[in-house]
Amino acid sequence: MDLGLKGKVAIVTGGSVGIGAETARKLAGEGARVVIAARTRTTLEQAAEKIRAETGGEVVAIPVDTSDNLSARQLVDETVRQFGGVDILVNCAAHPGGLVRNSLDEADEDNLLLDLNIKLVGYFRMCKACAPHMRKAGWGRIVNVGGLTARSTEALSGLRNTALVHLTKTLSDQLGPDGITVNIVHPGVTRTEHVETWFAEMAAKEGISYEAFVQREAADPAAIRRMLEPEEVADVIVFLASRRASGLTGESIAVDGGLSRAVFL
Repeated sequence: MDLGLKGKVAIVTGGSVGIGAETARKLAGEGARVVIAARTRTTLEQAAEKIRAETGGEVVAIPVDTSDNLSARQLVDETVRQFGGVDILVNCAAHPGGLVRNSLDEADEDNLLLDLNIKLVGYFRMCKACAPHMRKAGWGRIVNVGGLTARSTEALSGLRNTALVHLTKTLSDQLGPDGITVNIVHPGVTRTEHVETWFAEMAAKEGISYEAFVQREAADPAAIRRMLEPEEVADVIVFLASRRASGLTGESIAVDGGLSRAVFL
């Protein structure tokens, strides 16, 4: 299937590791010109070099702090300067899992505000900066990476993901007449660098093996009985960013291997 991505210009925030990096790799493999953005320059440049080597694609690393308006605008301006426009935005920059995962009594309001500023408002900043360029072209794709805590009471930081669903739906309505689609993907438990480190630490605290912890926390609860791989989430993101997904907008899609059991109509 030709996804129609050759020559398209894509920005992937949080593109140096995990799902963001895998999404950037797949976009580059489809012929898109990709800008990966994150806060740490060294990690970012290493990721860009690796993706270029694996795909032969055009990949540029530009540091960004999405909690800062000026930094977000400068990222988009530099992308337009180098490539002439922005066709695709994948928002993936956030603290994995959120900073507030404990009880109300122990929850820190500064961390909650930081979570909201980086992920919710950070995604908003990037959408606002990219939308004029997509409108000018009459075509665009925005894919927000949320999280399953949008649909559960697992963590207070999950409210950022619930709010992202609202942002996604609202922007899909506002930008649809301009040929721009906006969707959100909620990854399940995925074998990223962060999750592997986190699970290893939790397993050590309990005195059990990493494999046993993964089986209990990620494999057994899922319908597919295993942890997801980053490429499985990235495949859905890349499809939503493609010409083939022109009829999908305002949708909230869980890529979780059947981990969530609720029925959504």
